[in-house]
Amino acid sequence: MIAGRLTEFVDLYQPTATTNTFGSEDISYSKVATVHAEVVWKAGHLSQEASELFPDGRVEIIIYAAHNVAEKWRVVYAGVTYTVGAIEHNRRRGLKRLICDKVND
Repeated sequence: MIAGRLTEFVDLYQPTATTNTFGSEDISYSKVATVHAEVVWKAGHLSQEASELFPDGRVEIIIYAAHNVAEKWRVVYAGVTYTVGAIEHNRRRGLKRLICDKVND
């Protein structure tokens, strides 16, 4: 395993879907772990939706392969929340690359 650059910490959040009495689904996120990571900033820009500007960003987060994570989970780094869109496994190095987009709440 080559993990010398995992100098940051990120929080992993797992989604949990619950159904209320009216049948609508609510998604809540519960914290699973705080893990070592390498965070690489990829792109950022402002997007306009309904006359409002929203900051948009994309990062790649590299973590140990032993950590359980899946698409649609959330990652919090430096107070900013990201959604995991895709996961690239690197079994030779023992790492996972999470490709994440910023959440605009």
